[in-house]
Amino acid sequence: MPELYLRFLNRILTPVLLLLSLYLLLRGHNLPGGGFIAGLMAAAAFQLQILSRGHDRVRRTIGPYLNSGIGLGLAIAICSGIVGLLDGFFFKGVWFSLNLPLLGYLKIGTPVIFDLGVFLVVVSVATSYLLGLSRVSDAAALLRRDTDSPVPPDSPASVLWDANVETGPGADS
Repeated sequence: MPELYLRFLNRILTPVLLLLSLYLLLRGHNLPGGGFIAGLMAAAAFQLQILSRGHDRVRRTIGPYLNSGIGLGLAIAICSGIVGLLDGFFFKGVWFSLNLPLLGYLKIGTPVIFDLGVFLVVVSVATSYLLGLSRVSDAAALLRRDTDSPVPPDSPASVLWDANVETGPGADS
C-alpha cells in the first residue's frame, strides 16, 4: 500500500519539483538560486522517480544521457567563460539581445549560460550517484537474503568473520 501513495505523490511532486528547478535556474543570476541548487532540485525529482518506479526504469530512460550531460555541462560552463575572455577578461559578463518572433527581444548573458552548464553537471552527477547507490542497496539486499552470513563474502570483514568462526571468540591462536 505505501507504493500506491508514493506513486501518487510522484505524479504530483515531480512536475512541481522540475518547474521549481527551472524557476531557480532562470532567476539565479540576479537573485538567490542558480545552476547548483536547481540541479539538486531536479536530482531530487529524479530520486522520487527512483523510489516510486525503481532504479531500472529510471536508468533505462535517463541513464544513457547522464555521462553526456556531464560533458556538455562542463563544455557550456567553460565556453561561457571564454566568451568573456573575447571581451577582455575571463568570465566577464557579456549580454546578447535576441529578437524572437513571438517573445520580442530577449536579453541573455553569459552568467545564465554558465548556470545552465552547472545545472547540467550537477543534475547528471547527482542522479548517476543516486542510481549507483540504489543499485548497491539492491545488491546488498539480495546478498543478505541469499546467505546466512551477516558479512558479505567479498568484503574485507569476511576474512575476520571466517577467522572468528574457525577459532571461536576468545580462543587462543
